[in-house]
Amino acid sequence: MYRPPSKRVQIIQRVAIYTTMSVAVTALVAVLVFFMLGYQINRADGRIEQGGLVQFDTRPGGADVTIDGKNLGTRTASRKTMTSGQHFITMQRAGYQTWQKSIDVVPGSVLWLTYARLVPQELKPATVTSFNALAGTLVSPNSETMAIKEDAATPTIQLANLTRDEVELTKLDIPETSYTAPAADKTQTFSLEKWNGSSRYLLVKHTYDDAKIEWLVVDTDNVAETKNITTLLGVDATTITFSPNNSNQVYALVDNNVRKIDLNAATLSGPLVSNVAEFSIYNNDTILYVTRPDTATSMRSVGYLDEGASKARVLRSYTDNGQTPLHLAVGKYFDDHYVAISYGHVVEVMKGSLSKSDASTASAFTSLATMALSSDVQYLSIVTNGRFVIAQEAKSYTVYDIEIKKTTTTTLQGDTPTVPIELRWLDPYTVWSDRSGKLRMYEFDGANQHDIMPLVAGYSATFSPNGKYLYGISKSADGKFDLSRVQMLLP
Repeated sequence: MYRPPSKRVQIIQRVAIYTTMSVAVTALVAVLVFFMLGYQINRADGRIEQGGLVQFDTRPGGADVTIDGKNLGTRTASRKTMTSGQHFITMQRAGYQTWQKSIDVVPGSVLWLTYARLVPQELKPATVTSFNALAGTLVSPNSETMAIKEDAATPTIQLANLTRDEVELTKLDIPETSYTAPAADKTQTFSLEKWNGSSRYLLVKHTYDDAKIEWLVVDTDNVAETKNITTLLGVDATTITFSPNNSNQVYALVDNNVRKIDLNAATLSGPLVSNVAEFSIYNNDTILYVTRPDTATSMRSVGYLDEGASKARVLRSYTDNGQTPLHLAVGKYFDDHYVAISYGHVVEVMKGSLSKSDASTASAFTSLATMALSSDVQYLSIVTNGRFVIAQEAKSYTVYDIEIKKTTTTTLQGDTPTVPIELRWLDPYTVWSDRSGKLRMYEFDGANQHDIMPLVAGYSATFSPNGKYLYGISKSADGKFDLSRVQMLLP
């Protein structure tokens, strides 16, 4: 005969059940929280440890991802929480070469492998148009236009529109009234120097009467509005740089002084920074500079001057004869500023806050990394939204990756050019070289190198804006210069 449990037993049973449920729920929540934080069992040693999230993507998308030889089971774009440590990743899509890289996963971190550009297995260069001669090319920052100079002696520029499958050429003739005609027995040349940030204005250097120089700003939308900086203000500039945020303003190095020029108002500022060897513009309105040795003290420095500030700020000073290469680069990655200074073959990378150049408070920086290259640094920059510090020497380039705090050095394949050429970028993660007559692609860390097509050294290369084609200049058997392209996105 069934006898119901006593009230005391029922209370004990309920407490036991509720306790078990609470413990189970707490344990489940803890497991979920640990899982969300990236904790998992490391199958290699059975330990529970925090992993890292890895994001995968490719161009084109839809590639299969394998991790240490095991298929992820999804295609790009995708992601995976992985155990900490080293892993070998491949991404593969039919018709394309395999992308591969060894990575280090840091506990609690997010690693972005979203820059993989897949290269077709079959690369077939095709000629778009040909030229009997070629004096220079220059690609606009938005990759929509390639400026082409066939004959250096004439004021004619061809603009190739790369936004469509059918490339259109437009001819611009720089007005005769905008430049000085050479003497009857003298020659002249026009060279393409740089585009402005909006990809509308083109800086052209006009050399005439053997050695005289004047600077022209060509409006590619209205060539009749071409301005001659030299005659407009009567200045003899050795270097011209466009203002990043104002197409009508440029910075010029005049008698070793940096000055600002307003083209519309035809005004020239007083010296902003004096005794300058080289300069660049950071964050729209900050002048970064390297000075020449002072004649009395032999001291030179690197520093910066903010727009509207009453004085510049010196970051580092050196006393020498001025023969050792000295360069400065500044960038911002997320909320932190980074300063890179190269002196000779050594590069120091620092992290901190960049105070206003005339502020009473000092700029506070701590040393983050030091890189010693095998020879003097020729070019120094911080690129890709502040992520990479790039130091280039004659035969190689060294990258400090601020995101993962890793340094890599890549040797450029092929012959070293007689005149040093600064590293050129196809996208924020891919550089290219034209050494030994080939267009060779490198990822920023030297991985996934590919020879794409024959190329004549010294001319431009670029992806079309949609990434479908990769353009470059090659030479045909009959000696003509061909604007050629390879299809990088398959149908």
